[in-house]
Amino acid sequence: MCADVSQMTTNVIDALTIEETPFEEINKAKGLDEIISKHSDYIVDESKIAGGSAEWLFFPTNENEVIAIIHKMYEEKIPITISGGRTGIVGSAVPFGGAVVSTDEMKDIIGLGFDNDAQKYFVRMQPGITLKDLEEIIKNKEFTPEHNIDGEDWVTKFKQDSEGYIFPIDPTEMTAVVGGAIAANASGGRSFKYGAMRPWVRKMRFVLDSGEVLDITRGQYKAENGVFCIRKEGEEMTIKIPTYKMPKAKNAAGLYAEPDMDLIELFIGSEGIFGFISEVDLWLIPKPNGLPNVMFFTSEEDSISFVEKLRGDKELAVEYIEFFDENSFELLKGKAKTNPALANVLTIPPEIKTAIFFEIPYTEDQLEDIIVKLDDMAMECNSSIESCWSAFDEVEKENFKAMRHAVPETVNGIIAKRKNEYPGIHKLGTDMSVEHEHFREIMDIYHSTLKEHSLEYVMWGHIGDSHIHVNILPRNMDELELGKKLYKKFAKKAVEFGGSVSAEHGIGKIKHEYLVVMYGEDGVNQMKEVKKVLDPLALFNRGNIFETA
Repeated sequence: MCADVSQMTTNVIDALTIEETPFEEINKAKGLDEIISKHSDYIVDESKIAGGSAEWLFFPTNENEVIAIIHKMYEEKIPITISGGRTGIVGSAVPFGGAVVSTDEMKDIIGLGFDNDAQKYFVRMQPGITLKDLEEIIKNKEFTPEHNIDGEDWVTKFKQDSEGYIFPIDPTEMTAVVGGAIAANASGGRSFKYGAMRPWVRKMRFVLDSGEVLDITRGQYKAENGVFCIRKEGEEMTIKIPTYKMPKAKNAAGLYAEPDMDLIELFIGSEGIFGFISEVDLWLIPKPNGLPNVMFFTSEEDSISFVEKLRGDKELAVEYIEFFDENSFELLKGKAKTNPALANVLTIPPEIKTAIFFEIPYTEDQLEDIIVKLDDMAMECNSSIESCWSAFDEVEKENFKAMRHAVPETVNGIIAKRKNEYPGIHKLGTDMSVEHEHFREIMDIYHSTLKEHSLEYVMWGHIGDSHIHVNILPRNMDELELGKKLYKKFAKKAVEFGGSVSAEHGIGKIKHEYLVVMYGEDGVNQMKEVKKVLDPLALFNRGNIFETA
């Protein structure tokens, strides 16, 4: 039983009953044949998992329509897969029967506000807006008086502010939508400084299986004795927070769990298994004036030493720190022959083995001191400022982005060609983090293991978070099977080193076994118990995070 609210408890929330739109008025497609012929994009995502299918496809435009859909699907016991930008690579948006509810028509900006307690602006929006479109709206301050929240003229103040603003989370794929990014607790290069999506969500509205809505503002509802209570019409639900210990390293695997956690944290990173995010507030910050750089090294050891120095210097306040290995350069040099934006890559000396991409906020009067400090750091790591490229204008910055994106694009192209001979082949890309103290050791394990088995591989990623993507490129099916065995070996070692089996991409439908490696059967069962309480019919996103009965 939920406690009486007169006892001033913070862990009890009342679900809201909201008017729904008549079901027949909602834009939809029905039948597998129609969905395959006209809307086939909605039964796949970037994971390329085969076998997707659906009998219903809905395009709601607002929360009231979402509620009507959920009511209807609940009554008919039809499972729902929530479809955002479908940019994920773990299959979370791939339906296997049932209904797909798309957020494509829920992409409105609802409002702009200012939180006096936090002293920060926030934007309120529907879940289907892409991160790229949100970036442009904020950059160009595309707000009107109708966007003012709480009766204050925040829009005028925001437009008159001489500072530019940003939402700082930048997954590599900016066509990801806000709702999906929250559901996956997405991150990116800037997670080194700003973390993942989690701390940037101020508020959300969340539709449950009953069609009732939770309106959750961060800081309003806190667990007590490891328990939350949700009061629905005619029902009270007690949610026991799992007791497993989460890693200190960067992590996007499984449900967030802390004894005194905020209720909003339960839904961030839950991969849509509890319900539908219908509205969200995201914090904004002033845009830093950043200087992107690439520092080159003749050895990987030296590049790691440089990263340790960058990470430890709080005055530099580095925005991100990214790593490219020697094999990445070989791919870039091949791509540079046909891509003008990569022309400078051909000038990199052959003795260069690794590169560190990083960005430092600066003002003009700080720049000289920053350059001197970077040169000192580089020289201590057997490099120098002479081996550094810096991007001072927008063209150079775009060229740096092109370099960072060209390697994964080239890898995907290689695998696509190999699929012609081996249709079942795919790359094996790790997403593992470790605690900083174990980073050198895990890198040695990656290199020695893959070289011992003569596998082709490329490594790049978020070295600031000790989070590197190892991409194994199998040349035949035997190498694919070998790579899978090594992947599990790497996962076990990452967990042993205080890390995560999935630092940013989530578990989805394809990494269940690695979640067990991380939390054990008991930990996964605790997650399933939360699912049973919040979604007893397993209505939402079946197969995400774990198999659902």
